Amino acid sequence: MNAREVLLRGGAGIGGTLLLAGAMWLHTVHPKVEASLLDPIRTGGSIGEEIDAGDFSVRVDKVEAARSLAPQLSFGNHPPTGTDGVYLIVRIRATSRDEPLELRSATLETPGGYTFDDDPRTGAGTGAQPTFEPMIWTSATFLFEVPKDRVEGAHLVVGTGGLLPQLSAAADVDLGLSKDRAAGLVRAAPERFKVETGSP
Repeated sequence: MNAREVLLRGGAGIGGTLLLAGAMWLHTVHPKVEASLLDPIRTGGSIGEEIDAGDFSVRVDKVEAARSLAPQLSFGNHPPTGTDGVYLIVRIRATSRDEPLELRSATLETPGGYTFDDDPRTGAGTGAQPTFEPMIWTSATFLFEVPKDRVEGAHLVVGTGGLLPQLSAAADVDLGLSKDRAAGLVRAAPERFKVETGSP
């Protein structure tokens, strides 16, 4: 084997390795690009602010936490619904702009790319969400079950959803859960919290 063959084989090996690395990179990036194209158009804001998301306006009034939830049925001796983490109860008010609508999508996003869906357990949630009418502010509640170490920095992302999410509206609300605020909320979370009344 002469020097030319060695160089050709070495170059082919390096070229093949680079092509493989490029293909792997494209494979990991491509789904993220598609996912971002399907994301709804978001309007940002903070807790306590009125956020105009186009089709609707929303304001987060309050965030509460609970270690366990009181049973929805008032009769019998039903145990509370517990969790290894904590329940976050997010209370909002919203109104539509032109026609009645529902906020079909509600997720809690936390740093690190974690997302949590509304109403995680049957019988422990907030029931059906209301229809929001134009010019009428209506209250609604979202319930999330999250690990205690994921409360800090959480955002509520709420929107109209639908078959074409990229054409839908969404509000991205910073819940103001700094490190100290999140720790205090988790520490003070009561047992047997009543979601409907907001009391233990």
